[in-house]
Amino acid sequence: MFNLIISYSPDSWNSSPFELDRSRVAIEYTANEISERYKFFDEKAIEELKSFPTLFVTEDESVESRIGYVTNIRLRQSSVVFSFEFDPAFPKLPIGAIEALRVDIDLGGWELSRTHWAIKDEPLFEILLRRGYITQHQLDSSRWGAAQQPDADPPFIPTPPGVFNTSQVFIVHGHDDIAKLEMSAFISSVGLQPIILHQQASSGRTIIEKIEHYSNVGFGVVLYTPCDVGSKVGALASNYRARQNVVFEHGFLIGKLSRARVCAVVKGNVETPNDISGVVYVSMDHEGQWKQQLLLELRGAGYYV
Repeated sequence: MFNLIISYSPDSWNSSPFELDRSRVAIEYTANEISERYKFFDEKAIEELKSFPTLFVTEDESVESRIGYVTNIRLRQSSVVFSFEFDPAFPKLPIGAIEALRVDIDLGGWELSRTHWAIKDEPLFEILLRRGYITQHQLDSSRWGAAQQPDADPPFIPTPPGVFNTSQVFIVHGHDDIAKLEMSAFISSVGLQPIILHQQASSGRTIIEKIEHYSNVGFGVVLYTPCDVGSKVGALASNYRARQNVVFEHGFLIGKLSRARVCAVVKGNVETPNDISGVVYVSMDHEGQWKQQLLLELRGAGYYV
């Protein structure tokens, strides 16, 4: 997830703060689901927006673009005033870079010609790394890289055989940040600690070692979201699928915790694996009924929620 802020003037990003008409913030060129989460600017929305990396661009890329962060947001009657900083670890993006990334970052047809603030559900740093605009060293040296290193690991709660830790829930996710944020917030709201792998320190561990270490929990939630597309060889039609890591970790958690302690939450029309049919699948509906279903599963696994 990242903010994309485009301004009309080549001088816009020479000083902070900056002001935008409220009708142009978190609405234009932003998916409806994301817009509904952020356009009202409640306290939670403001904190999340400040946590996202931000691309600062000018219309038609009249000058080089910058990578940074929104540091403060103030609401006025008809406008949004925000302060910002650039991250010195990252270079300027050359003129034409945003256009070259059009498909990768979900840039709309005329979006570069419109002053606005959009929110995109795309992995910005993964894209910039793959396309060679930043290096891993620059990412690790950035404020964003430092922020991914937690102050302390979540407590490892040892349990004897047959006894489960019922204060933490392991969350498996793909690229859908909205689904991840929704699930993490819900797990926290019922007094439990969400364990999300990429937020935990590696401490020299490989990915599988991290999964083994941090999954000493009594329950796992697996988010099946439409992040990939796949089909059989020769098939004319494709289906939305979850990321391969999601399917792998789903099977891993079933093997470690048992089927009764793993719940797959499915968002949208996503193909689910045939060889693990019979497990619990809950639809992530817009009305929020999935929360009650998930509470029932947690209680069945011995959680006091």
